[in-house]
Amino acid sequence: MIVRAVWLFASLLFAQGALAQGQPEALSLLGRAVSAAQRTSYIGTFVYQSGSNVETSRVAHYVDTDGNSVERLEVLDGSPREVIRVNDEVRCYLPKEKIIIEDRRGARKTFPSLLPESVGALSDYYTVRKGPPGRVAGFDTQSVLLEPKDGYRYGHMFWIEAQTGLLLKARMVNERSEPIEQFAFAQLQLGPALTREDVQSRLAASSSGWKVHTANSTQAQNADLGWTLNGDVPGFRQIAGMKRSLGPDRPDMVHMVFSDGLAAISVFIEPYRKEDGNVVGPMKHGAVNVYKRRLAGYVITALGEVPPHSLQRMADAVGQKR
Repeated sequence: MIVRAVWLFASLLFAQGALAQGQPEALSLLGRAVSAAQRTSYIGTFVYQSGSNVETSRVAHYVDTDGNSVERLEVLDGSPREVIRVNDEVRCYLPKEKIIIEDRRGARKTFPSLLPESVGALSDYYTVRKGPPGRVAGFDTQSVLLEPKDGYRYGHMFWIEAQTGLLLKARMVNERSEPIEQFAFAQLQLGPALTREDVQSRLAASSSGWKVHTANSTQAQNADLGWTLNGDVPGFRQIAGMKRSLGPDRPDMVHMVFSDGLAAISVFIEPYRKEDGNVVGPMKHGAVNVYKRRLAGYVITALGEVPPHSLQRMADAVGQKR
C-alpha cells in the first residue's frame, strides 16, 4: 500500500513537471499565431459553426510596405455583409439595409486574429499545453490546448500552421469538452501576391446615399461613468468603458468591457422602458450567453461567451456610484 502511494505521488509530480515544461513551448506557439495574423498575407474561406448555425465567409488579408494591416471579409451565407478593416478602423457594409457602420475594433476580435497581444498572461487562468499535431485545409498544424483553472470560463483548442504560425482552426469547448463554437479554414492560400486593390470594398462604389452610422462612443476607461462593481468575476479586468449614443431622444448607454485576455464580458446599462417588458434572467443567443437584471430604473445586461453563472455574478455586482 505504501509502495503504491509513493508511486502515485511520483507519477503526479512527473505529470505536473511535464506540463510545466511543455507550457513555454505552447505559449511560444500562441505568440507566433499572434504575429502571423498581423504580418502574413493570406486569402481563404473559413466556416463558423455554433450549434445548428453554420456560416461561411471569405477573407483576404494584406500587409502593405508600411506594415498596415488591411482586411476584407465577405459573409457568403444569408444577408450579404462586407467588412473592411484597416488596422483598428472598421467599416461594415449592409446592402440589404443600405447602412454603413463605422467603428473601431474592440475587445472582440475576428478569426484568425482571436488571440490577445500578451499570451503569457493566459497561463494565470488557463493550463496551456501542446496537443497532438493535425492537418487543416491541407496544412500541417500543431494544436495548443487551453484548459480553464476554474469554472468561470470555457476551454479552447487552437490549431496553428507549422510554417507561418497562422491560426487555421479554433474551437471553444464547455466543461464536458463539448464544442460550443468553431472557426476553421476550408480553403487557404498563404503568402499570395495580393495588392491593396484585392482588399478594397466591392460595395463602396454602389453605397452612395446609404445611411452612415458612426458608433459614437466616448472612451472613458479611467473616467467616472457613474457605475461601479461591488465584486468581480475572477480573472476579468475592465479593459474599456464608454458611453454610446442611442439616438437624439434617448439617454446614452453605458458600455463596459471586461476580459481575462481571451474571453470577454460586455456589460450594458440603459434606462428601462415599458416596451422592454419583463427583461430579467438568463438567455442564450448561439454561443453567446446573456443575463439581464433590473436595478431601479435601469436594465443591466451582461453578455459573453462564458458560462451563465459568470454573467450573473458580473451583472449582480454592478451598482450606481453614490
